[in-house]
Amino acid sequence: MQLTQTSGIIICALCILSGSAIAQNELVHLPQLGGGQGLANDINNNGEIVGQSLSPFGVMAAVRWDAALEIADLGLIDGSTIGWAEAINNNGVIVGYSENETNGQRKATLWDGRGGVVDVHAAIGASDSSIPWAINDNGVIVGQAKITPGIFPRGFVWDQVNPAEQAGSEIYPGGANYAINNNGHICGSGYFFGDPDDALYAVPDDRGGYTYPLVNPAGFYFSQVTAINESGLLVGHSNYNSTTTGWNACIFTGDDRDPVHSLGSLPELDNTESFDVNEDGMIVGYAWDGMGQGLDPRAWAYVDGTMYDLNDLLPDDGDLEHLLRATGVNDNGDIVGWARARNGDLEAFLIRGFAPPSECPADLNGDGALDFFDVSAFLNAFNAQDPIADFDRNDTWDFFDVSAFLSVYNAGCP
Repeated sequence: MQLTQTSGIIICALCILSGSAIAQNELVHLPQLGGGQGLANDINNNGEIVGQSLSPFGVMAAVRWDAALEIADLGLIDGSTIGWAEAINNNGVIVGYSENETNGQRKATLWDGRGGVVDVHAAIGASDSSIPWAINDNGVIVGQAKITPGIFPRGFVWDQVNPAEQAGSEIYPGGANYAINNNGHICGSGYFFGDPDDALYAVPDDRGGYTYPLVNPAGFYFSQVTAINESGLLVGHSNYNSTTTGWNACIFTGDDRDPVHSLGSLPELDNTESFDVNEDGMIVGYAWDGMGQGLDPRAWAYVDGTMYDLNDLLPDDGDLEHLLRATGVNDNGDIVGWARARNGDLEAFLIRGFAPPSECPADLNGDGALDFFDVSAFLNAFNAQDPIADFDRNDTWDFFDVSAFLSVYNAGCP
């Protein structure tokens, strides 16, 4: 049954009153270069995304999607054949690496956002491979490389002015720095040969060095800090207080009595890792099957104490079949990551403005707000005779459902 002219007028008036709003929980399949694969690793507050995409010639290239989601190949350091863009700051400066697939050497690379490519590997005097994992808005880069004698790569920091230094994990023979905030606080992990990783946190002191607040749980545990926001919230993963025999995504509290708050996992999956956190404390990552049940990994977002499976946002008829990993989140709640397409390819995805499902009946798109998009969702469901639009629950779709929806809509959510 279709809407009557009268009820249509009522709905249109409501649309005008509700005004426009930014779409939330919109899942976008990001374009690729034409080779059939794409991966998204990070997103800044301007909506610019970085990652990789396979070219039509079968070469994996470092790429950037601009705010309009146009994709561009970033280029490589001379002599390299593979590109990987790992992180982008709010000024549009990108870090990642260029790889020579013949010898496997990875060279830390910076793309300045204006077409320039900087050989960070050479600038910091690295030997073997070097990987930059993050860059803050001040242009300070952190990652892992051997820039002093040693067997293993360790965490480095470079401000693009002064010489690079081993910091964050210099007391360990091996390690990495995974993130840095705009205050210069660094997080990562370090290890001794044969031992599991220890979570590390480094804070600049007033003497040009660093202090190391204790965040690693005492004992023999595997722990890594992978992200930090401007408020100093540290997230990562650890098998301390894990709900499984593997490890779980967690928050590092800095409290020696309760150093790790485990985030748990999704149903049927036991292991989880977190990759990023925004200023509101939204954490993203993925869960996987560590028990050999043959289950696919699943991307998730953690909000206000609850872990949400992002696969619940997948439409039945979309190109993407499964969201495998959430790798980045910005302060707008936009999430990027990796998915499996229905043709089996790995593809990049974007979720605009993730918001947990709402318990408000009129919030049909589940974004926690009542606006034009809920009206539109009701209209579509009503015309399709979808049970979600049968607001008076009598298995018919008529004026009374419209009236009931309007009443709930106008009453607002708790």
